[in-house]
Amino acid sequence: MVTLCINPQCPAPSNAAESDRCQGCGDRLRLGQRFRPTQGLGEGGFGRTFLAWDEAVTPPQRCVIKQILRSRGSRDQDLAEAKRLAQLGQHPQIPSLIAILESSRDLCLVQTYVAGRTLAQRLAADGPFTEKDVRSLLLALLPVLQFIHDQKIIHRDIKPENVVLSAGDGLPVLVDFGAARPVPTASELEQTGTIIGSAGYAAPEQALGKAVPASDLYSLGLTCLHLLTGMHPFDLYSVAADCWVWQTLTPAPVGDALARVLNRLTARTLRSRYPTAIAALADLAPAGLVPQPRVTSDLAQQSLAPWRCQQTWPTPGRVVKAVAIAPTGRAIATANSDSTVQLWDRQIGEVLHTFAQRLGLGEGHRDAATAVTFHPDGQTLFSASQDGTVKQWDLDSDRLRQSWQQPGWLVTTIALTPDGTQLVAADTTGRISLWQINAGKRLVDLTRHSGAVNQVQVSPLGDRLVSVGEAGTLRLWALPTGQLLHTWTAPAGLRAVALKATEPAVVTGDRRGAVTLWSLTDLAQHQQLGQHQDAVSAIALSPNGRWLATGSRDREIHLWDWSGEIPQRCAVLRHDWAVCDLVFTPDSQTLISSAADETIRFWQAVADG
Repeated sequence: MVTLCINPQCPAPSNAAESDRCQGCGDRLRLGQRFRPTQGLGEGGFGRTFLAWDEAVTPPQRCVIKQILRSRGSRDQDLAEAKRLAQLGQHPQIPSLIAILESSRDLCLVQTYVAGRTLAQRLAADGPFTEKDVRSLLLALLPVLQFIHDQKIIHRDIKPENVVLSAGDGLPVLVDFGAARPVPTASELEQTGTIIGSAGYAAPEQALGKAVPASDLYSLGLTCLHLLTGMHPFDLYSVAADCWVWQTLTPAPVGDALARVLNRLTARTLRSRYPTAIAALADLAPAGLVPQPRVTSDLAQQSLAPWRCQQTWPTPGRVVKAVAIAPTGRAIATANSDSTVQLWDRQIGEVLHTFAQRLGLGEGHRDAATAVTFHPDGQTLFSASQDGTVKQWDLDSDRLRQSWQQPGWLVTTIALTPDGTQLVAADTTGRISLWQINAGKRLVDLTRHSGAVNQVQVSPLGDRLVSVGEAGTLRLWALPTGQLLHTWTAPAGLRAVALKATEPAVVTGDRRGAVTLWSLTDLAQHQQLGQHQDAVSAIALSPNGRWLATGSRDREIHLWDWSGEIPQRCAVLRHDWAVCDLVFTPDSQTLISSAADETIRFWQAVADG
């Protein structure tokens, strides 16, 4: 390894790795007594970029130094760019700004290094992208562009070389903001600005020095056409037809839905192009759900191993209808057939407290408890019952904090929004109610289901709700308004549902035992994954998105590996009687099940031998 001198006038910039001063010009080599440049990454009209090591941390970590030469503009302009980078670096898909180093010669911006391949490198190594690859890329990058544009910034140089697929989580990271500038005002658009951007990717208005946020969308669209065809945009434009001719040049046909989005992204006139990234997302992801970052764990890297029951807790005299686990993973709560709600210590397997009526008196439920869930802060527990009530329990005092009466009878399921401010409760009359927790106030009733609503689930961002009902309907709602966005119809009553946000999809189980996968990016697409011998009674998805579990009245739990595009069944686990509920622990390493055999069981992957 060498240490590079970044003095543009240095006659011999390469130095020994351990050198502190340049042998060619005498300049200090460690910038800010901390950063050691080792490799040039690129050079443009505004400056140069270097790969470096941050030696102030242990162990040293890679970083990127962007050198802006003073000849470019004023000090105020340079510092304004540094401020913009610091602001944008708050987004997880934009490199963070580590330091600003200023001298009379230059301004150096030090950013985090993103390990991974650029889109251009991936294309060169693996060939053209598939339709699924490009759709996933757009779903992950359009929210980043919306964030940038909301900060009143235009990137102005989006191309395959400036998007890095992170080696950590695979998410695309937008890099090189050297050409970025503030969104122009109306008066500024009347004047010709700086003409910048990479040839072939710059929008027509940007080539005239009048870039606007929609110019970035154009560049992103052309990047996608390049990835789909493997051909540079220069080779995709027909002068005679005055349009992009790309659809006949892809190795595999591209569906009409994605083609319409790409054609509108790359429309040459602003009037025909998407005005915002959000508008493009609305067509690309009609369900309003975009991929969320995966939560990785050691388990997600393991090869498949047999899952076995590691522990069994007997619950004599009562069937556990529902199970919940605290955010810390230490406490477990159960909703029981004898109307009690119990709090357990997971480590010792003992009941810490039982919330119940005694001799017909007290704060507990008056009929079988049907659902239970922890508040995100871990200090509050919510339970529901066939008596039509939802109760909030204070776990510090083991006392009832408040009780709500659901308008319908027989509450079947409850769920909390991720911020813990609202609760969703559903019942056998088909009503779904949204409650404001602190005020104990019912905000809105959703009444489009016919017959019992069997399960609901809230999206990780809290803005979408999925629900399934006995009439065979799967419904998608917007929160907090309660607007019905879409309805799917299944051949049989739907009993359970799970939503995956890393690649938007819903899994349902019906009363005939069918397990079905429904796409939330192509609302017309669905497929049956498997078949139980009796009704599906529970579905659970592990927090890291790797494992899917489906439980049935046939006494079986089917475990699915969802590390690929489609879940693959990898194990069958068994109870003695019908499975009632399933939940994964926060670390995704343990599956907890309850059943009519009056047991709670703990399942883990165990290596043979």
